[in-house]
Amino acid sequence: MKLGLIGKPLGHSISPQIHKQLINEEYALYELDEEEVVAFLKKKDFDGVNVTIPYKEFILDYVDEISEEVKEIGASNCIVNQNGKLVAYNTDVYGFQEMLVRNNIDVKDKNVAILGSGGASKACKYAITQMGGMPQVVSRGNASECITYDALEKNKSMYQVIVNTTPVGMYPNMDEAPITLNGYTSLEALIDVIANPLQTKLMFEAKTKGIKTCGGFEMLVRQAAHADKRFVNVEVDEEKVQSCLYTLKEEIQNIILIGMPTSGKSTIAKELANRLHMNCVDMDQEIEKRMGISIKECFETKGEEEFRKYEKEIAKEIREYKHTVVSCGGGVIKDATTMQYLSTNGIVVWIDRDLNLLFESDSRPLSSTKEDLNRLYEERYPLYQKYSDIHVCNNTKITEVIDEIIKKGKEK
Repeated sequence: MKLGLIGKPLGHSISPQIHKQLINEEYALYELDEEEVVAFLKKKDFDGVNVTIPYKEFILDYVDEISEEVKEIGASNCIVNQNGKLVAYNTDVYGFQEMLVRNNIDVKDKNVAILGSGGASKACKYAITQMGGMPQVVSRGNASECITYDALEKNKSMYQVIVNTTPVGMYPNMDEAPITLNGYTSLEALIDVIANPLQTKLMFEAKTKGIKTCGGFEMLVRQAAHADKRFVNVEVDEEKVQSCLYTLKEEIQNIILIGMPTSGKSTIAKELANRLHMNCVDMDQEIEKRMGISIKECFETKGEEEFRKYEKEIAKEIREYKHTVVSCGGGVIKDATTMQYLSTNGIVVWIDRDLNLLFESDSRPLSSTKEDLNRLYEERYPLYQKYSDIHVCNNTKITEVIDEIIKKGKEK
């Protein structure tokens, strides 16, 4: 079959890998200018294509038939060539709805703010309406039936769900977010349809506030499964979708180990990396290489602030890594931005250990005495809770700890 994706830009698309996993078909990327899209569709030399930014609305003038959901939405992300007749569908709708159901996010009778007014916004609005929700589109432009971001800010306490359909926060502009979540006192869930990175800055903020999140990577895979159903006329079952999600995330995602000094992070990182055939990085060692002095010497001569500056710098670089186990220093959780960087494409695992099993060390400036350890444990415990995705205790054998990390990672 001749399948693919049209849009621009497509440099970081993983759609070929997704469709290969789901239906074992080759899938091409067609990065086209507007006039090239028109020629491509008129030629009809394909069996099916997905459509992404910026052509989801543009292509409607060049197809022969549109589905019911496309009539309502006014945007399409999927075109099937049915014996020379181009039929437009919108599988974003079904991928989005399925993602909400699988993540136990209920929008029925809820006020939902949808950030952005493009093609993805239209699909999400339609999907939420179909599920009994009450969507309100928020736009910086003058689109009809939209409110401004100022109006959203004034009434933010009324919204239970927020959906970001803007590109703000997308790779490579990962330090951006369309809003902040302070004052959203009724917020229960935050959905970001951005697929790269795995966790946007906005999602990170929601997670640290205890708000349920889900992201565009899952939606991307789920909508692809619905597109493939139309391409090959075969249902893609949930087991295959889950397998695709797990396999592709495993290739992309890092495992970030946080926890107290002497909790065993460095040893666990090496063993875990060996078990999963991943790369391994020890942040403290990387910082010492960059500084050219030991951490103890840095604290004594330049102070903790200088050390944290290097720590943040390396964390920012690590978010570009893939398939890497990272062992972090005990105090990495003291800076929210550092943790946001590490969480961008990483699942954060808290290696906990009973206080009586931790030990003081002269080489660790902040935990050189038992009293220091006790104080740090009390101070940092809530921060480890706040930033971690998985909590694992290291009070037994290392092999058992690694087994638990892998088990909980798969469940997550």
